[in-house]
Amino acid sequence: MTASPTSFTAAARRRQIVAAAITTVNEVGYPRTSLAEVARRAGVAKSAVVYYFGTRDALLLHVLEHVWGDLGVALAAAAGRDEEPTARLRAYVEAYLTHLDSHRAEIAAGAEIAISHRDADGTPVYLTVDTDDTALLRDILDQGMAAGVVRRMPLDVAVDLVEHVIDIPTTVLQRDLGADLGALLPEVATTILRGLEPDRE
Repeated sequence: MTASPTSFTAAARRRQIVAAAITTVNEVGYPRTSLAEVARRAGVAKSAVVYYFGTRDALLLHVLEHVWGDLGVALAAAAGRDEEPTARLRAYVEAYLTHLDSHRAEIAAGAEIAISHRDADGTPVYLTVDTDDTALLRDILDQGMAAGVVRRMPLDVAVDLVEHVIDIPTTVLQRDLGADLGALLPEVATTILRGLEPDRE
């Protein structure tokens, strides 16, 4: 079945609005990101943003899904090229940092929304992460510990350590999207990979 020109137009318009929302969050911050501000940057009427996304919350949550969904696809592709856990871990870390560097605006905006947006109970989105969100990393680390190539520790601790260290460049980008990450990214990768090496007797 061939997609209609209308569906192509709608998809393009949605992408345009999402890109404008990312720009808006990075330029004025989460609190000041409104449908009107997004519409202005997208070059469309506010009614068009409402038509495609309904509410500000719905739009910003869609941005989150878009940002982390794209990252998830990149990580799964990289970590799926090898079965050996050390190689999988290295591929995961390198793919994460490469994607972050090449999608700076998206990652910075996603982090801003995740920190600032709260669910119906008042909990920030980044605190609602569950094991499904870290399933790939958990599998790699669990596999590595079982094989004796990753230092044994509680799996939740290992996941938290990797996620916190790997997100350091995101904090840098939130301060300055144009920051030079040339020295930082390889050090982040080395810190994670060497820090997870098994203890040598």
